[in-house]
Amino acid sequence: MDSFTDIMDYDFTATFEDSLDKVANGDLEWKNVLNDFYDAFQNDLISASQDDGGMKSNQPISTNITCPCGKKTMVIRNSSSGVFLGCSGYNDEGDEKCKTTVNLISGDEAVSVDDAEEASNLLIKRRCPKCSTSMDNFLIDENRKLHICGNNPDCDGYEVEDGQFKIKGYDGPVLECHKCGSEMQLKTGRFGKYFGCLNDNCGATRQLQRNGEPKPLAMEPIPLPDLQCLKCDDHYLLRDSMKGLFLAASKFPKNRETRAPKVSEIKNLSNELVEACRYLEDKNKHVYLTSAPTHDKDGNPYVIRYNKTEDMHYLASEKDGKKTKWTAVYVDDSWKQNLKD
Repeated sequence: MDSFTDIMDYDFTATFEDSLDKVANGDLEWKNVLNDFYDAFQNDLISASQDDGGMKSNQPISTNITCPCGKKTMVIRNSSSGVFLGCSGYNDEGDEKCKTTVNLISGDEAVSVDDAEEASNLLIKRRCPKCSTSMDNFLIDENRKLHICGNNPDCDGYEVEDGQFKIKGYDGPVLECHKCGSEMQLKTGRFGKYFGCLNDNCGATRQLQRNGEPKPLAMEPIPLPDLQCLKCDDHYLLRDSMKGLFLAASKFPKNRETRAPKVSEIKNLSNELVEACRYLEDKNKHVYLTSAPTHDKDGNPYVIRYNKTEDMHYLASEKDGKKTKWTAVYVDDSWKQNLKD
C-alpha cells in the first residue's frame, strides 16, 4: 500500500467517479481520463519495483530448525493466509528440491503440560532481541514454540522456546472419517479451516464450506495418463465437483486447463469409477455414463454436461466445437436421444 498511496486513498474513488460523470456529460474525453490514470499508475509501478524505496521485500527468514527431510533447515515464510515454515531447499533442483512445509498453530491455543497455571504467562509476548518489537508466537510441535518478530519479514528476529505444550481442549465439531472411521476435527491450515482425520496413518481431509458445513464427499480423481491435454504438456484427471464431472490437467495449479469430457473418453472406466467412488454412499454413482452413446444419430461426438437445476448429467453433441441440437438423458435405466426443433 505504501507504493500506491494515491490509488489507495479514500478520495481516489470519489475523484475518479467525478471524472466519469464529466465523461458522461461530455465535459471530458474518456481517453484522456484513462490516460491520466494509467500514467500515474505506471509511475507507481516503476517506483514500487525500485530496490530503494520500492515495495517491501518478502524474503524468507533462515532458522536453525531442521526440516523433516533431514537434509536442510527450515525458513520462515509469509503468505496471504499467514506464517508457515518451509524447507530451505524449495528452490533447489533435482533430488535436492524439497517442498516440505509445516503449519504453525497460534500460540494462543497452547497450554503448558508442566504447569497449567502458567497458561496465562504463555500468552505474554516476548520482545524481539534485534528490534525490541513484540513477538508473535506459534507452536511447531508439542516440544517447541516459535517466537517471530512482529516486524517480520522486515526484521529476521526469532527465538525457539523448548518445553512441553499441548493444544487446548477441543470443543468444536467432529465428523466420522469417511476413509478409516476415526474422528475428524476442525483444523486450520495455510488455506483456511478444514476437517482433518486424527488417525496419523490416514490423513484424510474435508474442506469446510462458507456455510460452516463440511463439503460433501466427491469422487476421487481418476488419472488418465493416455489422455493428453489440448493446451499444455500434461495429461488429464477425471474429477468430480459441485458442477459435475470434468477433465483437469494433472499438474494443477501449474496447468489450469479444464474441459468437459467426451463420452468416448470415459467409456471404458467402469471399474475406475467404482473404485474412485468407494467412499460414497452410492459407489455406482457415475457408472451409468459409461453406457451412454458416444455419438448422436448424425455422427457427432457426445460431450457430458451437467444440469445444476436438475442435479443430473446429460449429453450434448458438438460439431466443430459448437453444440448441435442433439441431446440425450438417462431415463428409466436407458438413454433417450432427442433432436431439438
